[in-house]
Amino acid sequence: MKTINFLVAVVLIALFMATLPLAVAEDAGKMLNIALGKEPDDLNPIAGTGHGEFYDVIKVYSGLLKSDDKLQAAPDIAESWDISPDGRTYTFHLREGIKWHDGTAFTADDILFTYELLRSGEWTSVFPASSEYEAIKDISILDPHTVTFTLNDPIVAFIERFSLPILPRHILEGQDLLKTDFWQEPIGTGPYKFVSWNKGEDLTFQSNPDFYGEAPRIGTLKYVFVPDESARINLLKSGEVDAIKIDLRSTESLKGANGVTVNSAPSANWYALNMPNRMWPFNMREVRQAISYAIDKQQILDTIFNGQGEISYGPFRQEDWIYNPDIVAAFDPERAKSLLADAGFKDTDGDGILDKDGKSLEFELVYPSDNSERKDISIAIKTDLAKMGINMELVGKSWDEISYDVFRDNVIIMAWGSPFDPDDQNYQNWNSKFIGKESWWNAASYSNPEVDGLLEEGRTTFDKEKRKEIYQKLQSILAEDQPVAFLIFSNYVYGLSDRITGIKPRNAPHGQGNNGGITGEIWWNVEEWQKE
Repeated sequence: MKTINFLVAVVLIALFMATLPLAVAEDAGKMLNIALGKEPDDLNPIAGTGHGEFYDVIKVYSGLLKSDDKLQAAPDIAESWDISPDGRTYTFHLREGIKWHDGTAFTADDILFTYELLRSGEWTSVFPASSEYEAIKDISILDPHTVTFTLNDPIVAFIERFSLPILPRHILEGQDLLKTDFWQEPIGTGPYKFVSWNKGEDLTFQSNPDFYGEAPRIGTLKYVFVPDESARINLLKSGEVDAIKIDLRSTESLKGANGVTVNSAPSANWYALNMPNRMWPFNMREVRQAISYAIDKQQILDTIFNGQGEISYGPFRQEDWIYNPDIVAAFDPERAKSLLADAGFKDTDGDGILDKDGKSLEFELVYPSDNSERKDISIAIKTDLAKMGINMELVGKSWDEISYDVFRDNVIIMAWGSPFDPDDQNYQNWNSKFIGKESWWNAASYSNPEVDGLLEEGRTTFDKEKRKEIYQKLQSILAEDQPVAFLIFSNYVYGLSDRITGIKPRNAPHGQGNNGGITGEIWWNVEEWQKE
């Protein structure tokens, strides 16, 4: 009897194991079609300046680390890592047997090559975020599978920089990175390999048979470029594509669609009215506060964003571990009027516009004319401020006309947001050291010595509870100073085939609008998706 039972068990196990390759093979033969509204210029994974773009880049590349569904650092090329007690030295232990997509063996020299490219500062036009890697003091290869990085100063958030996509030294060394064709036909070590790019039509990737991690469940990724949103929606409804990103106001058009699900996922993307603090009348805190109280943020959220998101009172969402609930301030037009009166503004000539010292309380708001959300926000704010006696003229410009100088020196609807460490973007957005720099940072020209100190302390304090106190205090000061008028956090909304499983939405970074990005956002774990 024992022998028979043993044989039965062996047969059952064999049958079960036999089904696994078949299931994988079945998935490997499938294609996932994602429709995007905008085609990228190239496939340079380090071209963006937002930290979210260093993670999960089109699945061709890999970093030492990557981020998981909780936005925490997770192993990738590095199996494990150690951080010295003083937070200055990171030691990475690399996987063995990794290959580039062309079959060449991956080595620690590729890591050194990539980071030195950024540290050198010679290719800022190719890698705009190079300055962030100046914090690295030394990179040492201890042996073929161990690399150490030593920082000039301990920066808590620097661990995120180790998700930087690693580039192939054997291909790019000695090349002019501005002229190379590599960014059009990239080679990496990630779960998917580049196959083809039909400009204006589609971009195709195939699963990497030599991938060091778990093999992708779907064999082929195909991104098709469809600028018109209604066309993308129709392709999804017809089953010709499996996933799209849509305008928040388009969700109604997908309700009840057969075989389609709508996914509204949170994002760290916050909108605000930039008020250059050195420009009259925004050099008066009472004016900035009044404008913030005068804007009906809930109406903006409900009408322009279809209720998909939450009101913003600062740069962190309610779900963030450092969020300070004490900064909530209700829509209060009467308080706005009182603040303006206290600041000495009156309608002296009866034209409905407040005045002070012979100056009318009026200004221009620049908005990107090809961005419907920011245009609609601008119109809503103009209406609200007119009720206060503030005249705001709207000036539409194309994105080509909106340089960082225009962005920094004008009243404009700005958008930022990183879901990762609280140091990300906030250090640059509120620190006075970035005022006047040739960059998009600190567009409000905001200066507060106490805030500068908190930002420096926050990025070098490793105790989580102490960091929470620091960033909650930061939020309190920002809420009082109102360097910008925070408005709302938007959700990102996606239409998905109900045949797709394995989706794990997570808080996403400030992204690429409703065109749908091929970095971050809901696609972050696309190699784990399955298609029934």
